[in-house]
Amino acid sequence: MIIAQVLPPETVAFVLSELDRIVAEIVVAVREASPVYGEVLLAPEGIGLRLGVEQAIRAFLEAVGRGDRPGKETDELWRRLGEAEFQAGRSLDELRLAFRAGTRAAWRAAADVAARADISAPVAIALAEAIFVYGDDLATDVVEGYLRMQSDEAGERERRRRRLAAALLDPGGYDPGVAARAAELAGWPIPRELTVVALAAEAPGSPAGRLDADVLVGADEEGGCLIVPDPHGPGRAAVLDRALADEPAAVGLTVAPALARQSLRWARLTLALAGETDSPVRAADHLSTVILLQDRELARAFAAMRLTALDGLAAGERERLTETLAAWLAHQRHTPRIAEALHVHAQTVRYRIARLRELLGDAIDDPDGRFELQLALRISSGTARRAARR
Repeated sequence: MIIAQVLPPETVAFVLSELDRIVAEIVVAVREASPVYGEVLLAPEGIGLRLGVEQAIRAFLEAVGRGDRPGKETDELWRRLGEAEFQAGRSLDELRLAFRAGTRAAWRAAADVAARADISAPVAIALAEAIFVYGDDLATDVVEGYLRMQSDEAGERERRRRRLAAALLDPGGYDPGVAARAAELAGWPIPRELTVVALAAEAPGSPAGRLDADVLVGADEEGGCLIVPDPHGPGRAAVLDRALADEPAAVGLTVAPALARQSLRWARLTLALAGETDSPVRAADHLSTVILLQDRELARAFAAMRLTALDGLAAGERERLTETLAAWLAHQRHTPRIAEALHVHAQTVRYRIARLRELLGDAIDDPDGRFELQLALRISSGTARRAARR
């Protein structure tokens, strides 16, 4: 807060007559404290900063003379200077360092002027306090402007990245020209290969924050997703595993950018159909299941038709015979290995297989029939696992 009537009009006039020297001392102090702003103040763009310093001092002196504080136009001027500093690519730490150096220099210059103008000690002390308060106000304004521009740019960058993700996943088809322009605006070089991760959660922000900055966040009509460039890059798989470990997710196949939509579709099918609970699951590890169950109703009808002979059995017998059939097909009809896998006697295996032949007929000994029985068991197993998860 500025102290009312700190300086009489004649003293204000005296300080204004020293304004050029005060500004010069502030500039020297800033240049000595900050190599970055030392170069800036010597460049043409430094003129704006010098004018800002001069305007701030004038506004301060006029306000002190009125017993008031500088008008809001001064605050906005420094917010815009903060915005300009962000756009110029200079760091906030450097900006704060330069500002502190300038405030100290302004105080030293004011103390010198006060001594030469024969200002009383109480008035000089009040003036010093007012300078530091005003300096803090200006520092707040310039940092606010810097952060405001930083936030606006970050928001625009994220919007551009989302537009790029939408272009890559466009249901209407991939347009190379549109994607290239969107990538240019987003500052995201289109990679040779990518993969798309389907997320069960609606908001993909959390896992995205644990991944590299080049991962795009996107969404389709079914939920959130991530577009991962260079999925086979060093350490990329391990990073994905760690980032996605806490929520259901599926990694699609690695494809060219033009096939990103397909990678997402395969990832969604994997997420819906894979029986494993560990996350993330990978479409590449579940291709047979995905292929089998893309048309779920048809797959269930096929399985029911091939295994209909087991429907009339009691639940326990059906389970034992189904387990035996799966082991018999997996171990290529080798009775000792089947018995070991099921932890039963070999004679028990032979009895159950004989019972299956009664129920399934020629299918159990025909190559095509065995293949179809394997498919039916795979479909039934996947359906049961999904029901258990629900």
